[in-house]
Amino acid sequence: MRFVPPPKLGVGFTYQRGLPQAIRRLVNFYEVSPDVLCRERVIGGERVLSYHEDLLDEALEAIAGRPVIVHGLGLSIGSAAGWNAGYLRILDGLHARCPFVWHSEHLAFLLAQGPDGRTLHTGVPLPLPFTEEALDLLAPRARALGERYGVPFLLENFTYYLPGLPSDGGRDEVAFLNDLTERSGCGLLLDLYNFYCNAVNFGFDPVEALGRLKLERVVEIHLAGGAVHDGFHMDVHSQVVPEPVWALLDWVAPRAPNLAAIVYEVLEQAVPLVGYDAVGQQLERARAVWERDCARVEAYALA
Repeated sequence: MRFVPPPKLGVGFTYQRGLPQAIRRLVNFYEVSPDVLCRERVIGGERVLSYHEDLLDEALEAIAGRPVIVHGLGLSIGSAAGWNAGYLRILDGLHARCPFVWHSEHLAFLLAQGPDGRTLHTGVPLPLPFTEEALDLLAPRARALGERYGVPFLLENFTYYLPGLPSDGGRDEVAFLNDLTERSGCGLLLDLYNFYCNAVNFGFDPVEALGRLKLERVVEIHLAGGAVHDGFHMDVHSQVVPEPVWALLDWVAPRAPNLAAIVYEVLEQAVPLVGYDAVGQQLERARAVWERDCARVEAYALA
C-alpha cells in the first residue's frame, strides 16, 4: 500500500459530550473513539460491541459540519490470535453514517488466548516486542485497514512500561516504527507525551531518537499530560501538556512535512480537574504552533 498524505485539518480535540461553545470554536475537527459510544457484552463466549444508539445520534449531531477522524481503543491489532473483529463491525457502522478522513489505533494488544482457548482481556493495552515476528504480524493487518475504508490508517506509538522487550538486531522503538510504516504503507500518529514518558522512564534522549524517525510518515500528533508516580511517568491523560512535550512539538512540527493534525487529549472525567479555561489555553497554544510551522496549505476553516 502506497503512503498518501491526507489533507491538512489543523487543531482538534477528542469528542466529548457537552463541550461548551468556547471550546468548539477553537477546533477545526473532532477525533472520535467509537468504543466510548458502545456497550460491550459477552454472548456465547464472544465479546460483542454495539452502539448506544442515543449516544451515537448525539455524537453525530454534535460533530456535524466538521471533519472527523477516528481513534480506536479496542482493535487489539497486535494480538497473536487475531484482532478484535467486533471493533471493526462498529467502525463499519460509523463509517456508513459518518465518513472519516483517516483512522488510527494503538500499537498494542488487549486480547490474548488463554490455555483453555478462551479469549482473555488484559485490562490495559500491552506493548509489542521489536521483532521481525511482530512486524510480520502487523504489516499485513495495517495494509488491510488502509484498504478497507479507502482512507489512511495510522498507528500510534505506545508507552512500554515493561523493560527488556524482545528485540531483533538491537532494534529500538524508532527503528521498529520506521520498519513498520515502510512495510505496511501506514502513517504514524506520533504521541509526543507517550514518547516523552518512554524517554524519561528508560533514560534515552527524545530529540536524538526523533531525529532518527521517518518524520515524513507523521500525519497526526497527540499532546497530553499525565501522572507521575515515584518518578515514573504514566500515560494518563489527566493534566495539561508538560513543557518538555511542548519543546518536542516545537522541534518536530517544522520537520514533519505531512503533519495534518495536532490533537490535545484529556480524559473526559479529568476535564473538571483541568478546567475548560486550561483546555482552551492548550488548544490556543497548539494553534500557534500549527500556524507557525504547519499551515503550509489552507486548513479547514473554523465555523
